[in-house]
Amino acid sequence: MSVLEVQNLKFNYGDKELFSGLDVRIFDGEHVGIVGANGVGKTTFMNLISEKLTPDEGTIIWDNTKSFSYLDQHLIVNDEITIQEYLYSVYNDLFKKEEEMNQLYKSLESVDESKYDKILEKAYNIQEYLEENKFYQIKSRIQNVIQGLGIKIEGKQILKNLSGGQRAKVFLGKMLLEEKDILLLDEPTNFLDAQHVEWLSKFLTNYKNSFLVISHNFEFLNNCCNVIVAIENKKMTKYKGNYQDYLRLRTMNLETYQKEYEKQQKEIKKAEDFIAKNIVRASTTKQAQSRRKMLEKMTILEKPQQDKKVFFKFDFTKSFHMMCMEISHLTIGYTYPILSDINLKFQFGEKYVIVGKNGVGKTTFLKTILNEIPPLSGNIKMAPYNDIVYFSQETEIPSCTAIEYIRSFYPKLDDTKIRTLLAQYAITNELTIKPMKQLSGGEMTKVRFALLSLKRSNLLILDEPTNHLDRLAKESLFNAISHYPGTVILVSHEKEFYQKLNMKEIKF
Repeated sequence: MSVLEVQNLKFNYGDKELFSGLDVRIFDGEHVGIVGANGVGKTTFMNLISEKLTPDEGTIIWDNTKSFSYLDQHLIVNDEITIQEYLYSVYNDLFKKEEEMNQLYKSLESVDESKYDKILEKAYNIQEYLEENKFYQIKSRIQNVIQGLGIKIEGKQILKNLSGGQRAKVFLGKMLLEEKDILLLDEPTNFLDAQHVEWLSKFLTNYKNSFLVISHNFEFLNNCCNVIVAIENKKMTKYKGNYQDYLRLRTMNLETYQKEYEKQQKEIKKAEDFIAKNIVRASTTKQAQSRRKMLEKMTILEKPQQDKKVFFKFDFTKSFHMMCMEISHLTIGYTYPILSDINLKFQFGEKYVIVGKNGVGKTTFLKTILNEIPPLSGNIKMAPYNDIVYFSQETEIPSCTAIEYIRSFYPKLDDTKIRTLLAQYAITNELTIKPMKQLSGGEMTKVRFALLSLKRSNLLILDEPTNHLDRLAKESLFNAISHYPGTVILVSHEKEFYQKLNMKEIKF
């Protein structure tokens, strides 16, 4: 039985048609990964089925006996409460039941003995209900999620004081504890390190209900999904199996679709030529009109979308024969230490990956060596010959267009040169003049890398650069890093990505 059925869905985003007659059915117990190139509408689809957006045409039918929840990092919540209060609120109904049971037992002190049996029976029924709903396991269940996702609790932290990444993890934790019939997850791994991605993967693999997840972490999708739904050519195609199965079947499907499209185009051309030659002839006009009606009724296949090639590049400046950076007895943090007594040496031309639990201080370390945050103590000796390019994980989203964004840093570049640059990162046509706040996460990342490519360097410092990037973009970024002759310092939670680069691992 289907828990969700989408029929003939059409949706335009401004002048861009995202979906044209999209159909898909999701069945009870399916673990669905949603994939597609950056900008095809994955998040828009999630917003449509979660009723945050309204389709232009078509229907979205939920099984009204099922409940769903959507991981939205912009949830409006009471942010004056603590992490613990927020997570325990999942079980408010059970706590009320417990209070009712306790009140019943307490009432035995003052009621007439003739009412004992009735009160006790009611109290026992509530206790059975609590046991059936695993009330007495609540603490261990919450602790399991806190540890599994790496939710950091120090004292009575209230939600409004958390970083964006920590808030996202707390929201995800509450969603997992709720155990709704269908989970809708949009990039849940972006703020998780490798250890916690693995935990989430196992949790979802064993999840008894359905979920739909958008992710560009393909190893994660491969491990926890048994169905892949791909958005291509403004439609959805459903593939049984994990991500590797999808890649194999997709190649076969695309070849079939290409042949069908080419065959239909030949039929259309042949019919149009016949109509043009025969519509004005009295003897053949009826045949021509019949052909015209046939064309009008034909469902025209969309032209197969070619995967947009992306070309990441980091122009190199110069080599030198000395340490790139030496760090001794460094303590980092803000008002209090996060990491202490860090001693590291970075050899020029080597590639390093920094790993560790979320919140351990990886980004703080990068900001400290870049002098964005002063060290609490210790020394950082940076070679004077370093030319640094830094990709930060978190950045303020500008309201300007991609062209205006590039020009704000390089005012002498004309539109043609900027468009050519952006095209190398698959940012073309209307994407160049759309406000960046309307771009997908992957498209925004590509614009930022386009900007960075204009600066020559010999030291790359990259903080979670693969977040939001699609398959082809990751492959291009991988090749750019692999062939880069300078020093690379990378922070990444995607083990599959950095392991193939054979980087020296630094554990925090």
